[in-house]
Amino acid sequence: MKTEFIGIGSELLYGKVQDTNGSWLAKNLHSKGLDFQGITLCKDEKEDILESLERALKRSDVIFISGGLGPTQDDVTKKILADYFGKKIVESEIAASIVQENYQRYGKEWKPDWNHYHHIPEEFEVFDNPKGLAPGLGYYQNGKTILAAPGVPKEFRSMVDEIFLPWLTEKKLISTKERNQIVVRTHGVPEEMIFNNLAPTLWEDLSQFGSLSSLPQVLGIDLVITLGEGSNENEVLNRVKDVIAKTELSHHVWQWGNLTIEELLVKNCNHKGITFSFAESCTGGLSSHRITNVSGSSGCFMGSAVTYSNQAKQNILSVDSSTIKKFGAVSKQTAEEMAKGSREEYASDIAISWTGIAGPSGGTPEKPVGTLAIGWATSKGVNGSEMVQYSGDRDWLKKRFSEKGLLKLLELVETY
Repeated sequence: MKTEFIGIGSELLYGKVQDTNGSWLAKNLHSKGLDFQGITLCKDEKEDILESLERALKRSDVIFISGGLGPTQDDVTKKILADYFGKKIVESEIAASIVQENYQRYGKEWKPDWNHYHHIPEEFEVFDNPKGLAPGLGYYQNGKTILAAPGVPKEFRSMVDEIFLPWLTEKKLISTKERNQIVVRTHGVPEEMIFNNLAPTLWEDLSQFGSLSSLPQVLGIDLVITLGEGSNENEVLNRVKDVIAKTELSHHVWQWGNLTIEELLVKNCNHKGITFSFAESCTGGLSSHRITNVSGSSGCFMGSAVTYSNQAKQNILSVDSSTIKKFGAVSKQTAEEMAKGSREEYASDIAISWTGIAGPSGGTPEKPVGTLAIGWATSKGVNGSEMVQYSGDRDWLKKRFSEKGLLKLLELVETY
């Protein structure tokens, strides 16, 4: 079953809003056994939408559309779909009932003359919107299915998960059985080094087990093997481990699975009874934000001190002023003292610190933008620090900085 995504909204092309629905959909549908063909973004203009729709219908069976279902003049999706399939826009009692209930859910009143949420192309199916107001739409004709939802990510995603996929399953358009996948998560080596230097025959070696994908991540590569029907996942996983164990890549694998690093850290720390804390400067709380997004993190995460200024580093973490004066705020020495201060402040087993230059200003020839120092301290006296250099803009650097520190924490947890 071939699928496709069309994101409607001029704001997506002007850089005002970043589309996340398409990439999210592609990732989720792949595991359902659906062959994802592509992502198209188009303006709120009839010609652009019709061109995108025509192209998608030629090569795909199920078309997911986000955007253009709201109450404003640029929300034209319903009208264009009606014109394309030769249908009239009519008032739908079902849609009106859904809209009424959705407004009531948010404690609001709604009257039919306030907007056109309940005006639907005739013969189209109307779907509830669990996280918003405007109903979704569905239409099936000649083996082609159109599914349209509002563009707000939380609304689009809830409609896909709670409404569209169950509907497609009920219509027997997709299978309820998800594809088994083996995910090998690596760090510290770029894609070209893996396949050209560390393991030149790895692609061929792993492709024998299923469809192989190489997916770049913040500081590494995920190797994803999608297994065919009837494959024994545990048996194949053991064979994959044997293949990689014979290569230099084995030293760069941090997980045989699909958990995020923060999920894996919380899982492992809770299992081993280890607590940890942070001292963040250049990451500005990003690392603690990632950890606290994981349910159960309160069982192992003690807290984080965001010490952005030198004064805060000294007053909160007891970093010696002479250390900063002699080596600088971004230095291995300062990073280690920050980690020690965090561990003492929060009485944690392990502490990690970050201090760096995310740019675009602040760099020097000796310490250019992208310079990061991480420090660590443990209750067993394993203390240290490391200086690394990365490239990217400010947002990307903060993500890479955070990932580097969490990878170090994972290493310390494994040997604690």
